[in-house]
Amino acid sequence: MTKPMKYRELAKLLRQAGFVPRQGKGDHEVWINGSHQTVITQTREISPGLVRQALKAIEEAS
Repeated sequence: MTKPMKYRELAKLLRQAGFVPRQGKGDHEVWINGSHQTVITQTREISPGLVRQALKAIEEAS
């Protein structure tokens, strides 16, 4: 089971995988790497569901 992750840790993983933050609305950020994208929130702790979604996008982009 995926555990919650801090925003800074997840953002670091996304940057290392080549994702770049783009526009967002409110506290949401869209991270894009070519044709792959994921949306995360700028909160202190990211929920397990969003972490799972981001890790899946990283895996697909690799």
